Amino acid sequence: MILRTDITEAGVFNKPHGIKGEISATLDFDIDLTETRCIVMDVDGIFVPFFITSVRPKTAETFLITIDGIDSDQKARTLTGKTFYVLDSDIPEDDDADGEDGFYIADLIGYTLVDSEAGTVGEITDYNDDTSNLLLIVTTSEGNDIYVPVADEYIDEIDPDTTTIHTTLPSGIIDLNP
Repeated sequence: MILRTDITEAGVFNKPHGIKGEISATLDFDIDLTETRCIVMDVDGIFVPFFITSVRPKTAETFLITIDGIDSDQKARTLTGKTFYVLDSDIPEDDDADGEDGFYIADLIGYTLVDSEAGTVGEITDYNDDTSNLLLIVTTSEGNDIYVPVADEYIDEIDPDTTTIHTTLPSGIIDLNP
């Protein structure tokens, strides 16, 4: 028996693709569905395993999935809008040697931002995710807030031991802030 404590929400089914039972799905996090034993769905309060027969990318965020026993667009349509789960045991452990994976933006609050050109900029006090570009809000020693875009190409190192984030920001970006 599969318990709710044994699974993690992995995504949602969108709509059928074609007439042979293939369905579009959006994933909540990066997981290789070809490496999972099954996906799990709530059927009348019971978590039931369904076995994937094929997975192929559709867009950067969506995949086309074929499930054993779902062989028509009518059967696939019954899954539209339903959440699916994966077994926790199928989610790979984070074995990244430098420890950067698994960080959330909120984990950076309290870190000191140090730029390669500007030196110590200030303390990260918040973030803004209301725009298409994620921004760190850095409070300087003078009490001014500076908005710094979060982009891999600007971040040189995140050091959890010293709670610092080292960046190489584009020239003048700090001066754009009020």
